Amino acid sequence: MTEKKVNKELLALIRLLDEPDEKIFDTVGKKIIEYGTEAVPVLEDAWGYMTGKIELKRAEELIEQIRLENAFHQLEKWANGASDNLLEAFALISVFHQPDAPADALIEPVQKIYRDLWLEMNDELTALEKIRVVNHIFFDVYRFEGRQNEVADIHTYMLDNLLRTQRGNPFSLALLYLIVTQKLGLPVFGVNLPHHFILAYMDDTQLIKPVNNYIENEVLFYVNPFNRGTVFRKSEIELFIKQLNIKMQDSFFLPCDNLTVVRRFLNEIMIIYQKNHKPTKAEAVKYLLRAVSV
Repeated sequence: MTEKKVNKELLALIRLLDEPDEKIFDTVGKKIIEYGTEAVPVLEDAWGYMTGKIELKRAEELIEQIRLENAFHQLEKWANGASDNLLEAFALISVFHQPDAPADALIEPVQKIYRDLWLEMNDELTALEKIRVVNHIFFDVYRFEGRQNEVADIHTYMLDNLLRTQRGNPFSLALLYLIVTQKLGLPVFGVNLPHHFILAYMDDTQLIKPVNNYIENEVLFYVNPFNRGTVFRKSEIELFIKQLNIKMQDSFFLPCDNLTVVRRFLNEIMIIYQKNHKPTKAEAVKYLLRAVSV
């Protein structure tokens, strides 16, 4: 099937978006969705010429459905084969929520941060000294900072917004920090602490192990990127948990895998959509969670 023929058929289907018979439109909609992301720019272009409320609404819904299915399959593929690459997942989720920011345009700035860090790194440095180098580049050179006391906003979670404003919330800031430290080969992992996402720097006198093989005694220290990379000990986590008045769990002190990090990312986004009374968006994120629930 030639590209020209495909486009003509797609355009013919799009012209039927004002079809009054719901059963016929259901068939038309399914056929448009089968074109996948190829249909999105054609729908967007046609949308600019539409005048009827029904066809406008249907076009928007089809675009959202196609993007959702595409994001689902990409995340599922990531979860089954490339979950060591957190940047890919961060970019995928960000592009789904902010389609105007292409994934490639998000990845290159992060690569630049990594290259600048790599130039400053030295194998002779201690773990604390390495974190000081990361903090200097991350907070002093690139001027990243946390957003304090602001209303929960979906944009503060997204990579595009973080790179453009240099400001993030506790999760997005820690996620970017985690990505660049892992790219450097440092034994840094996320810690799934309630109400605050932090990082753990593990024993660096041995080869990096699968995250589930680490024990608590192998944690050298914890890092809080939201507070300019402050280093702290287990006792401060214990105090934090007591203040929350919740039961202590081993997972609050142990590193977690990247799938857990991404599931937390999606869960936090879903909750914000629910709080902001956007049930359709919340359901879409709930659907994406299935892609990483392996």
